[in-house]
Amino acid sequence: MSKDCDCGDAQDQIYQYLDAELDEHTSSAVRGHLEDCDGCFDSFDFHRRLKIIIRTCLTEDMPETLEQKVRELIRHEIA
Repeated sequence: MSKDCDCGDAQDQIYQYLDAELDEHTSSAVRGHLEDCDGCFDSFDFHRRLKIIIRTCLTEDMPETLEQKVRELIRHEIA
């Protein structure tokens, strides 16, 4: 497991990792953790697939407030 990233860090940064919003060092640390941790990888894979489904099914942009609420609910569920 990467010394720079633990399960809490990986879970907190899943969305930024999926959206390629992390700097190179942080992205590498999260990627390394996901390669070593089946639980975090499963969570990452779920969110990756969910993003694909949402992108495919929705043709209109989601209001930012709704997106924030959905993300908060998902974070609360996986915590």
